[in-house]
Amino acid sequence: MRRALLVGLALTFGLAQAPRVELVGFAVLPADTFSEGPPSGAYRENPGFRAERPPFQAQPVQGFSAVQFGPQPGSYWMLSDNGFGSKANSPDYLLRIYLVTPQPRTARGGPGTVQVNHFIQLRDPNRKVPFPILNENTPDRLLTGYDFDPESFVLAADGTIWVGDEFGPYLLHFDSDGVLLDPPFATPDFGPGKDPGKDQVRAPQNPVLIMSPVGPGQPSLANLPTSRGFEGMTTNPGRTRIYAMLEGTVAGDPAGTVRLMEFDPTAKRWVGLVGRYRFDDPAHAIGDTTVVNENELLVIERDNRQGAEARFKRIYRIDLGRRDAEGVFVKELVVDLLNIADPRGLAPSTQGGVFRFPYFTIESVLVLDAQTLLVLNDNNYPATGGRGAEVKDANEFIWLRLPTALRLAPGVGQPRWALP
Repeated sequence: MRRALLVGLALTFGLAQAPRVELVGFAVLPADTFSEGPPSGAYRENPGFRAERPPFQAQPVQGFSAVQFGPQPGSYWMLSDNGFGSKANSPDYLLRIYLVTPQPRTARGGPGTVQVNHFIQLRDPNRKVPFPILNENTPDRLLTGYDFDPESFVLAADGTIWVGDEFGPYLLHFDSDGVLLDPPFATPDFGPGKDPGKDQVRAPQNPVLIMSPVGPGQPSLANLPTSRGFEGMTTNPGRTRIYAMLEGTVAGDPAGTVRLMEFDPTAKRWVGLVGRYRFDDPAHAIGDTTVVNENELLVIERDNRQGAEARFKRIYRIDLGRRDAEGVFVKELVVDLLNIADPRGLAPSTQGGVFRFPYFTIESVLVLDAQTLLVLNDNNYPATGGRGAEVKDANEFIWLRLPTALRLAPGVGQPRWALP
């Protein structure tokens, strides 16, 4: 009886130890990788003020915050975030989704490189955004890191793209060419005592709050911390529902919990609150979420440390049908990203057969098959510290083999993805 109770507590609070997974593929996109476009980074050192000479003569390919399958086996769409970390320092960073093809190093060899193919430029030529954007009066109205902070995305069954933003937070709906199709979908507040028809979850960067600031000495009307919007987003296996997870706790919610919400992409409306995810530590954050089957999702949870100081980088499994009295999901540890077996030495950083993935932000996970995951970091270019105090963080792609197969629903994964 006592053992059963302990096991139950371990699963609920994430205390159980997962069997060690194995690194079966490794690839790197160097930090200094650029794509065509105007110079950028002019506001990075002094947010809000443009430097005389931008430090980058093109657009950095960086800040990967979400991943989905590309059009060909072995290719992937990668969503970049808002650029350099905030609204004020990213006006010259263009919001894009890049198509990449990794060529991983595996047991059979391989270069361990990543090819950047092309990109989808997110834009609003039809003037769907109801508030001023940076390129307000230009024909193409290219979207920038000043306008939105995209952190998650899914590909809908009809081929359109849904993007989760942190500034609103909003859901953004684009066609397959990156043209915004609808005004941003605000986030209703499904909290206790709230009317989701009128009340909304708003971050400090929400345009409504920026354009109508409170008076001196008055509390902010924001009820969600900065940079804590839709960090994780996935669909059900049939792609008839979108599940969007906030990264931060909404004011009034239990401390250290974040909301998972449901959206109907066909009806274009929010359905409601599915439940709450509880962190092992209230200081933690999520990095991403991805579908396993009709009931199960994987969630990245991580601390705010990096390099040798990193202590907590994990992937949990949650079951949408298993919640406690507070509506909090039961979670089960699947991967400890700081304790990965690499017996073949596929990664240059591996020591003593153990590979660590100690980046500050790890924000992409995708189920490839029942026993294989693809995981990536957001390198926060030009940040350093993940692999050394003076080493620029690269975009690392890692393929992980699970010791126990996931229960995949039909349509989840990509059978032809196989490593070379």
